[in-house]
Amino acid sequence: MNCLTKTLAALFPAIALLPLSGCASRLDYTLNPPVSNDWVTVTVKLPPETEALPLDVLYRSETCRKEVYDNTSESHMATVRGGNPQLVSLSQTDSSGYRKAKIALNGGGKCGWKLSGIRLGIQLSKTSALANGKNIISTSYVFDFDDEGYRNAFGYGNPKNVVGNLRFETDFFPLIQSHRDGEMVITLFGGDIRDEKWNRYYRVSSISKIVIEPSIHMSKVVRVVPPNSLPGDLIATYPDGSTGILPYIYPDYEKLLSMK
Repeated sequence: MNCLTKTLAALFPAIALLPLSGCASRLDYTLNPPVSNDWVTVTVKLPPETEALPLDVLYRSETCRKEVYDNTSESHMATVRGGNPQLVSLSQTDSSGYRKAKIALNGGGKCGWKLSGIRLGIQLSKTSALANGKNIISTSYVFDFDDEGYRNAFGYGNPKNVVGNLRFETDFFPLIQSHRDGEMVITLFGGDIRDEKWNRYYRVSSISKIVIEPSIHMSKVVRVVPPNSLPGDLIATYPDGSTGILPYIYPDYEKLLSMK
């Protein structure tokens, strides 16, 4: 299974995607945006000790399609648009601290690639003192440009429908989670993404600019530890020293916002 097929299989886990025949030789994944094209510019400004990952950009094609097979019966089910995942790096930081990437809505090429989705991940940098000895997990903003996009956005649920340009100034807090095996992970926590208020997954239209300029409260660390014995509840310790039992895996974001 090639890289493209693996990527699409991850997006549609209930099915396996197999090429019609000779995928690499039949499809041209080269992007060739037309001169008279519309673009979306993603602009990011992050504080020290954090970094933005390259953009995950997904194009799809109506012309170059794929057959869909059932994993168990291997019987043909349907055809879907072909996918063309790309990694797009942000520019170097300018004099104002911004980094940018310009993404073509019409990717062009022989397959007529059209922009389907963009995902941007941000995380603590490896050189941050808080990240020392911990596994770093990124947190994401996800944007669908059609009705397919990233589908469930890797657990983000349903997208919010928005029209026009977007600007984000999300409040993030370093979240350190300890596991029973001794592993520690750290991520930037911006609210329970199951809650529509904090969900960072969008279905966008009529858009040309996305600006992401979050506030990251490095001194307001929240820690989550497992119970001493099972069964039991996770316990969060907040920046003010207070503790609380968690009904799920996330701490109280509203409480954190009151402490910023």
